Amino acid sequence: MPQRRAITGRSQEPRARFAEELRLLRHGRGVSLRGVAEVVGWDASQFGKMENGHTLGGPEIVEALDQYYGTGGMLLTLWELAVADPTQFKERYRRYMVLEAEAVSMVAVLAEHRAGPAPDAGVRGGAAQPGWTDGGGAGEAGGGAHGPP
Repeated sequence: MPQRRAITGRSQEPRARFAEELRLLRHGRGVSLRGVAEVVGWDASQFGKMENGHTLGGPEIVEALDQYYGTGGMLLTLWELAVADPTQFKERYRRYMVLEAEAVSMVAVLAEHRAGPAPDAGVRGGAAQPGWTDGGGAGEAGGGAHGPP
């Protein structure tokens, strides 16, 4: 089944939409890839690859483009959607990429929990959090030999 198009006629696929928006913004300014590169400070070939959908670039380059085009974070939002879109991967890898994203999210939550609140957080700073241990088993009840972090 063909991809649905929005009223604007632009792609609804996040990676393609991100590339389209980059091209439209640059063409709207009437500037070349080299012109953008000179102002923003990255290589013109990087911008070409991003506009063709071959790469998404990193958050730093997208933030610089957001600032250059004055889009108020729109490009970074589109980039985040494109990066998180599992359809950018071949069908056989999509499940693994979703699982990887979940694992990364869990690690971030665990790291935040282990860092704990700031020392001046009062009573909460010294209180044990039930259900978490140093044993690596998220959701394990009790402190056992490993206790709270």
